[in-house]
Amino acid sequence: MAGSRIDSPLFAQTAAVARADGTEHYFNTHRYRFETILQALRPAPRTVLEVGTAPGYFTRLLVGSGYTVSGVDLAPERRAALWDELGVEVRRANLDQDPIPYPDQSFEHVVFCEVIEHLLFSPVPTLREIYRVLKPGGSLVLTTPNDRFVASRLRLFARMLLWQSTEPQDEFQRKMNLQGLSHYQTHARTYTMDELVWVIGKVGFQIAAHEHRVVWERVGMEQLALRGQPLRYLAKHGVLKLTQAIPPLRSMLLVVAERPATQ
Repeated sequence: MAGSRIDSPLFAQTAAVARADGTEHYFNTHRYRFETILQALRPAPRTVLEVGTAPGYFTRLLVGSGYTVSGVDLAPERRAALWDELGVEVRRANLDQDPIPYPDQSFEHVVFCEVIEHLLFSPVPTLREIYRVLKPGGSLVLTTPNDRFVASRLRLFARMLLWQSTEPQDEFQRKMNLQGLSHYQTHARTYTMDELVWVIGKVGFQIAAHEHRVVWERVGMEQLALRGQPLRYLAKHGVLKLTQAIPPLRSMLLVVAERPATQ
């Protein structure tokens, strides 16, 4: 895996685009995740299918890194001008209902990141579709939140001790108001590493790597320190140190899986 890219010109340029769009917070929140995915990919030039492209910042990073990129998204028309700018074709598909709209054995990589947790139904049909569109020897890079992330478990435990609902009232109300495709804006379920490896292997993939990664723990640390919020900073720093020491408690799961070169 390559070294850190967070301070690279490409990341700086993408951050500037996000700032101009008024979504700098989104990019800053997700930049460590983007870096992790890029590190997991084989070096460009290679063909990549990005499954779930909105809002397009990682697509920009892929193109800027030299990959030939195609995409699948629920509503690609919302960012049509961006896809034209980047020279990327993004086709429409609802993964819970539709096949991936590309021919067999089209891509050397499929990036399926922070999507599986949003699917309302079993991910097995979608993983079979990903297997189908990968070339033999091609790889799937998948990330998703870790169901055992210590910060999430501590928040849940605190709410249970206080005899509260396990879900905050504002989040409950937000979910109850979701309709149509907006249901995909929330998590349907999260996975443990054992579950994720099992479901990917069930489709026929060979697991090349699976890691618990420190990602969400790092978000906001600089801002908290700069703003002089010592209690929040110390709490977040404690979580970071704990997850660095105990990998299964980390925030993100990363799996790299390969379609066998020979069937």
